[in-house]
Amino acid sequence: MKNSILFCVLSVAALSLCGCLNPHLSSMGASQMIVAHQPRMAVNGNSSSMTLSVDAFGGAKMTGRNVKDGFTAGGTAALNYRPLGSMTPLYLEAAFGGKGGQVSLDCSEGGKCNDGYMAWLASPEGKKKYSFWNLQERLAVGADFDLGPVILGLGAGVQLFEGGGKFDDVRDYLGMSFAENDDEGFGVKLYSSARIGARLGQYGVLALDADVMWLKSVNVGLMLNYFHPSGFHGGVFAVEKVGYGVNFGKTFSF
Repeated sequence: MKNSILFCVLSVAALSLCGCLNPHLSSMGASQMIVAHQPRMAVNGNSSSMTLSVDAFGGAKMTGRNVKDGFTAGGTAALNYRPLGSMTPLYLEAAFGGKGGQVSLDCSEGGKCNDGYMAWLASPEGKKKYSFWNLQERLAVGADFDLGPVILGLGAGVQLFEGGGKFDDVRDYLGMSFAENDDEGFGVKLYSSARIGARLGQYGVLALDADVMWLKSVNVGLMLNYFHPSGFHGGVFAVEKVGYGVNFGKTFSF
């Protein structure tokens, strides 16, 4: 009797461990949006209390949790509103975007990539790039503080995503035996950001943003943007599951 109970306990433990030894896969939409958050262009009240920024972007050399060698392109639109007037540091942000591209699967969790998953990666199917598309939405609140010519900012909120494509079809297939899927092609993640910037007088603003998203997994991204007083802006970024790339856009004031 004791041997039977011990066998059952060991069997359950073994099954649990096997479940934990599967690599994790998630939607390509579970990554940062490429949003160039524009701080106030002036601290004397001349800045508008509402702005709309639109951006186009492209990224390559994608890295991330069990993905590699992908490329992506897309666009975003972000509405920023300062509810207490143009001079307040507080802001509300609502952003919407879409992206698409192709990506290969990889093993970045060495201890969790089982033999079946590794054998699939070594097969012709495992070496292909798979297409994906995603829509993303973000709601956030934050503040930008001016310390002389230096800008310090913080933000937090939620980001939603949904999408599909061949990549998600492959995730579904691998999820039946060899991998664990963190989502079903849609979901929501927590979002936070920190930024530091410098005012360049009549030449505009330079700002570095660090974005972090988490829920089951953590995604990190960096963006460096230059904002010209005319409203045009552009920059470079390094974002997990989006890659290294460039963005360019225009901010409209109301």
